[in-house]
Amino acid sequence: MNPIRPIRVQEAYRFSQLGVSQTNFKFGQIFFESDKYITIRETAPNGDTQLLQFNFETKQLISRKPNKADSALMHPEKNIIALRAAGEQPNSTVIQIFNLDEKQRIKNVELNETIVFWRWVNPQKLAYVTPTAVYHINITNPNEQQVKVMDRYPLSLENPVQIIGYGLEGNEKWCALYGISTPDGGRTINGHIQLFLIEQARQQILEGHCCCFGDALIHTDDYKSSLFCFVERKSGETTSRLHITEIGVPPNGFQKYKRQVEVQTDPNYPTDFPVLMHINQKYGLIYVISKFSFLTVYELSTASLIFRERICNENVFVGAPNINQGQYHIIGKEGIVYTISVNDDQLVSYLINTCRHIPDVIQLGFRLASRYKLPGADNMFVDQFNKAILSGDALSAAKIAASAPGTVLRNPERQPQPLIVYFQTLLEKGTLNKFEAIELCGPILQQGRKQFVEQWIAQNKLEPSDELGDLLKRYDANLAIQIYKQSKSYQKLAQCYMETGQLELAMQLQQQFGVSTDYMAMLRNMMMQSPEQALAMAKSLYQRDQSINVHQIAELFEQFQRLPEMTAFLVECMKNNRAEDGPLQTKVLCLNLQAAAQVADAILQMNIWTQFDRIRVAQLCEQKGLYQRALENYSDPKDVKRVILNTHALPPEFLVNFLSRVDPALTLQCLQDLLRHNRQNLQVVVNLALKSFESVSAFEGVYLFLGSLINTTSDKDIYYKYIEAAAKCNQIKELERVITEKGDCYDADKVKNYLKEQKLSDPRPLIFLCDMNGFVDELTRYLYKNGFTRYIEIYIFKVNPNAAPGVFGTLIDLECDEVYLKQLLYNIRGMCPIEPTVDEFEKRNKLRVLEQWLEARVTEGNQIPAIHNALAKIKIDTSQDPDGFLINNQFYDAKAVGKFCEERDPQLAVLAYKRAWGQCDQELINLTNKNEMYRVQAKYLVERQDVDLWAGVLQETNPHRKNLIDYVIQALQDSKNVDEVQAAVKAFVLAKIPYELLGLLEKLVLHNPEFMQYKQLQNLLIITAIQSDTSKVLDYINRLDKFDPQIIAQHCLNEEYNLFEEAYAVFKKFNLHIDAVNVLLRNLGSIPRAHEYAQYASSPEVWSLLAEAYLNQGQTNESIDCYIKANDSSAFLNIINVAEQEEKYELLVKYLLMCRQTVKDVNIDNSLIYCYAKLDKNLDVESLIQSSNSADVIKVGERCYDQQLYEAAKILFTALKNNARIASCLVRLKQFNKAIEAAQKANTSKTWKELCFACVEASEFKYASIAAQNIIIVPDMLESLIKQYEEYNAQEEMMILLENALGMQRAHVGIFTELAVLYCHYKQKKVMEHCRQYFQKMNILKVLRTCEKMCLWSEAVYLHQHYDQPDNAINIMIEHSPTAFSHDVLVMLLQKITNTDLYYKCILFYLEEQPEQINDLLRSIQSKIDLSKFVKLMKNTGYLALTLPFLQQIQNANNKDVNDALNQLYLDIEDYENLRESVKNYENFDQLALAQKTQSHELVEFRRIAAYLYRKIQKYDLSMNLSKQDQMYRDAIETAQESQNVKLVYELLEFFIQNKESEFFTVCLYTCYDLLKPDQVMELTWRSGLMEFAMPYFIQITWELTHKIEYVQKKHEDREKKEIQTAQQQQSQALPIAQDFLLNQGQLMLGPPSQMSSSNLGFGQSSGFTNSQMNQAPMGYGGQQFGSYQPPGF
Repeated sequence: MNPIRPIRVQEAYRFSQLGVSQTNFKFGQIFFESDKYITIRETAPNGDTQLLQFNFETKQLISRKPNKADSALMHPEKNIIALRAAGEQPNSTVIQIFNLDEKQRIKNVELNETIVFWRWVNPQKLAYVTPTAVYHINITNPNEQQVKVMDRYPLSLENPVQIIGYGLEGNEKWCALYGISTPDGGRTINGHIQLFLIEQARQQILEGHCCCFGDALIHTDDYKSSLFCFVERKSGETTSRLHITEIGVPPNGFQKYKRQVEVQTDPNYPTDFPVLMHINQKYGLIYVISKFSFLTVYELSTASLIFRERICNENVFVGAPNINQGQYHIIGKEGIVYTISVNDDQLVSYLINTCRHIPDVIQLGFRLASRYKLPGADNMFVDQFNKAILSGDALSAAKIAASAPGTVLRNPERQPQPLIVYFQTLLEKGTLNKFEAIELCGPILQQGRKQFVEQWIAQNKLEPSDELGDLLKRYDANLAIQIYKQSKSYQKLAQCYMETGQLELAMQLQQQFGVSTDYMAMLRNMMMQSPEQALAMAKSLYQRDQSINVHQIAELFEQFQRLPEMTAFLVECMKNNRAEDGPLQTKVLCLNLQAAAQVADAILQMNIWTQFDRIRVAQLCEQKGLYQRALENYSDPKDVKRVILNTHALPPEFLVNFLSRVDPALTLQCLQDLLRHNRQNLQVVVNLALKSFESVSAFEGVYLFLGSLINTTSDKDIYYKYIEAAAKCNQIKELERVITEKGDCYDADKVKNYLKEQKLSDPRPLIFLCDMNGFVDELTRYLYKNGFTRYIEIYIFKVNPNAAPGVFGTLIDLECDEVYLKQLLYNIRGMCPIEPTVDEFEKRNKLRVLEQWLEARVTEGNQIPAIHNALAKIKIDTSQDPDGFLINNQFYDAKAVGKFCEERDPQLAVLAYKRAWGQCDQELINLTNKNEMYRVQAKYLVERQDVDLWAGVLQETNPHRKNLIDYVIQALQDSKNVDEVQAAVKAFVLAKIPYELLGLLEKLVLHNPEFMQYKQLQNLLIITAIQSDTSKVLDYINRLDKFDPQIIAQHCLNEEYNLFEEAYAVFKKFNLHIDAVNVLLRNLGSIPRAHEYAQYASSPEVWSLLAEAYLNQGQTNESIDCYIKANDSSAFLNIINVAEQEEKYELLVKYLLMCRQTVKDVNIDNSLIYCYAKLDKNLDVESLIQSSNSADVIKVGERCYDQQLYEAAKILFTALKNNARIASCLVRLKQFNKAIEAAQKANTSKTWKELCFACVEASEFKYASIAAQNIIIVPDMLESLIKQYEEYNAQEEMMILLENALGMQRAHVGIFTELAVLYCHYKQKKVMEHCRQYFQKMNILKVLRTCEKMCLWSEAVYLHQHYDQPDNAINIMIEHSPTAFSHDVLVMLLQKITNTDLYYKCILFYLEEQPEQINDLLRSIQSKIDLSKFVKLMKNTGYLALTLPFLQQIQNANNKDVNDALNQLYLDIEDYENLRESVKNYENFDQLALAQKTQSHELVEFRRIAAYLYRKIQKYDLSMNLSKQDQMYRDAIETAQESQNVKLVYELLEFFIQNKESEFFTVCLYTCYDLLKPDQVMELTWRSGLMEFAMPYFIQITWELTHKIEYVQKKHEDREKKEIQTAQQQQSQALPIAQDFLLNQGQLMLGPPSQMSSSNLGFGQSSGFTNSQMNQAPMGYGGQQFGSYQPPGF
């Protein structure tokens, strides 16, 4: 049984599969930012680098290319890469970020610092760490380069910190930087964490190795707390503690969460420490992973340890989470990726059963299961749920069920519902009525427990009903049928039968009970549920009754857009191909051609329909590329000729058959069009013609027809037909011509078979064909079997002699007579290929047939190896002196003949292989090994002297080597050739068989006088003994004297052997003293023996070596003594260094005096002076300086000064007259007065600086002030001067000094700036005064940084203001308002800024801290803000009412958002007067929305405003309805008049009549006068009895009519008078009769004036007046008096 494991660790990938070396898996070369990408910077042994990009999700290599970047990071989500490389300047860095999908660069950042760590902290930001600070790069902001987040905490330079991680909290309020350091070379690893609160710029330094941020459920199940976790181990302690701290705001009623627990460690790994931490939000766990791959898992809400294990056997250094799946991936040093995941099914069980050390572990497990929906506590959920149910607490039971994982409680199988328990009780005691049956079966069927329902129906436990049947029908139609039967619902039963395909039963019900079945309705219902069942039912209906309306069913399918089902149904039902089905056939084919052309093609291919519209179908087929179907249905020749040109989509067989069926004239036209359109259609034309000739067996016609086309085509089928016709017409010459000249235009195999079948009397065409295509075997068989032997001879003699070998081979296979073969060979002589011929005979064991032919070729002087090989084989087989032939013949192939001889006679094979002499070495070796012919082999090897051959036989894997070596030694002893011996010995050396070689050399050198004097052999013997048997080396050295001592000694001194005594014996034997001493000193390490040998050798070189050895051993006295004996001054530098370090100045003086006798060197004199100074021999120093010397006085003086030998240094500097250094010495000697005098003589800034610093250090501020006055004017020295004063707590003196320097002529910017900085640190009250007085002379930026650092916010605002940085000044006032805010200054600065976002930031600031001045602020920036954005902002804050005065002031701009906001405010404060003025004067707002808000207001004035708004947007009916409801009848009358809608006016009049508002009835008649008709008004008033109130209206109407009539009559009278005058004038003129007649005619055509006027009289129509004109006309009673009429009571 597998143990319970809550954590699963699996191997996800091995980078060794990609060939990545393990040396590349180290921190800084592999980057794993998320579970998506991994990047590796590979470094080859030659130093070349390449970048590897790997998609971890798909486990695929993206790219692997050379790249000069130092580092590369893939974006955690997108295909974006960040590259980092060194810049052009020293200690500079360049970062470039690229979007690989869009192939563009996003960012390019150049830095003046190096980067020690970088990573993606979220999808928007890249963080990088420099030696001094941490920066962020936002890739979403193209204008932003980098933002400094925090400065790094300064740590000791002795133990530099390696940064291993950086994290950013999700809300970007906190960040943490962590790294490690070691004070003792790796034995102790210290951790350092810098936690930083970004908003407040506060930090905390923690002693920990690793940390992380994350969110988790701590307090409740729905509130995620923001956590900071780290592992702490303080200096000097061995235990680590895990801290879990809540850094966010806890939920109401809870305190901030904080826990700490000790972290367990393995004592076998004392240097282990955490490197990775991760909060698993999905399960509420935290992982702590150490360097040595120990995984520790804690539960977050209790900080309890639940799991610890070493997950792999390699060191871990990088990891990345998979947030969605709750996994964590890590990579080890061996390049293996491991995935850590939680085992959902076992976590809670493991916790409850294993983690007994946790208090209340069962409750913890239950909480985890509930919170994260995990299995393992199912029984606990069930128990609690049952308790809640039994106690009647349904709410608690529901909560428990909701929190239970999966379907533990919400599964009816596990926990029965109370309702079901109730029904079970009823079923046990009786049956259920129809309501109970429906209520029970519903949930039971939903649970899939249909078997219970079947059981209850069988037991008659359920009362049948139509409703129950309808319910069961959705799950099982058969159960529904049973219920319908019991309830006698025959109509539904028949329908159910129909739906299940039981048509017979449905018909029986129809006959028995007269059930009317609406098949169409049933099909329609079934169509919506299952179109496939509807199709089956339709087919069944048709099969049962073929008289049903097929068309109607098809239309039903079409309505539901079920084309496949409709097609299948009609294909089944319209097989009879009736004429009335034609339109439906056309529709089906057309629809399928448009939607699924392949279906229509299949229907047409079935050829069952012919009644459709062929032209229409053909056109659609042509559009869809079904050209064959189009041709089948087209009848118009134009259509046929157009479609037939698409030969690329038409089968050639179809075209031939089609054209053979149509009219011949059309066929010819089509053929012409085909050839004219595309020459590739020639095949179709030819096939049609051939079909015609072949139908009457007219092959001559085929021959002649194709003969005219044969030279214009290369079609193989045409050529085959032509060859076939030529053969049948016995056209042999033409057949030969076509076969020989057109070989690539026909299928050779096909033509060959045809010609063989034809058995032509003249086989020459077949011969040429087979020869051209390599059918020699078939040709030979055909000719031989058919008796064409004469043609065989012609073929091999004249046509192709090269084919003779194949012919001979086939003839042998056919058992041809040998006499005939020899005759052919004799005649062909040497014209045929000899080697293939021999092979053919040899393969068939017929070589002896060739013997005479071969002898003839040899007689001709032929040297081809195949001839001589064959003869050799014949002589060997026939024993015709094979030894002599093999030795004397020089032309056979030794390898081939030797192999032939191996099985017959190995000695003959050896003769053949030896004759090759080097060409068959391996064959000879194999042969002699196989037959144990070691003596022959050894002799051959010695004679050959071939290194490679020796190497092969002396291999360790050669099983014959041991036997062979004995024969080789014997062969060498018999040899007198030195070269053979040297070659063999060399081979033994290369074979690395020293013992065998040693035995060989002893016999040759020690026992063979011929080889004893050879120097090389003696060297080799001793070297072999060194390598194999060192005990013999010393004996060989003593016995031999011809060897090379250097070579032998070098081998003895080799690190592999370390034969130092033997080497010493060699050197001593040949009197090589230096080498001998070196062996004693360096190898044997015996200085006493070396000292003895030096006395023996008495050589200066030996004494020098011995002195050097003493010096290396730290025996300085002995070393100097030996150097003096050797009179050797070459090592004076080393002696000086060692003696000075050991402070042996007396002895060193002796040595240096000796050296001065032979060497003049500056180092000797320098050291001698220094020794005198150290020995306090200042007189000797003066004496040496005054005498001739090579000393570097300046250097020695500086050295004495550095060693605090100030008296000696003063002597030296005095000799040089270096006043500056004299002053320095006097300062150190506390002689300040003399130092001032010397400094004045030197008068250099450096001297004054040194003097000043020394005085400050000695607290001699008087002298320091004198010196400082000379350097304070130098800007570069000012900062270091201030640091010196601050270091010795003399800030006050420094400020006094700077204050005094303000008035100097050479006062510079640095004086004013540094004084301001000092004020910021030590006298903050003077900062503002100093800034106001000298801000133009300061470096404002530096002072600004200091003010901000010291929290001098008012001063910072002032400096930003005068540095033209109003944005920064405003930000400071907002962020530090208690000390920096000033309303007047802020308003002034707002006029200068360009960042519009600051306006809104200031508005929010004023809302929070200065709400009483918000309107003053807004007035000052009125013209600079976006009013719409401002209103939206204020709405979001909820303080819009505070800005009411400002909104009223800016309403003149008529901004929609401002108007909407003001109107809403007026509505909220119920200020209807201002609201009315607003909506009347400013129309740019949402009138409909405001009307809807106010129409239901409790105040009538607001409802009047709503009516007014509806009127403005022309919703007159709504406006009038509101006015009617509020009895605002005047408003309603004005609305009706404004609408110009007669219908609304009459409705309003009827409303007044119904509500007995007579006075308003009169007012409405007056106001809407122009819209009313008198007759309708009269009828309305007469019927309502309101004639009295309508009299003003009728009086006005009467007056208007009277006025119109008078006006018309007057106009008519004027026109008549004018006509009479015109007639009189015409009569007075003498007019022709014709003109008079025409005039009379014209007068007769005019009607009487009375007719014109009476026919057009009407109210306000053709009277010539408009209503406005009539209103303006003088009126009697009606005009002004009617306008001023007031009804009673109005």
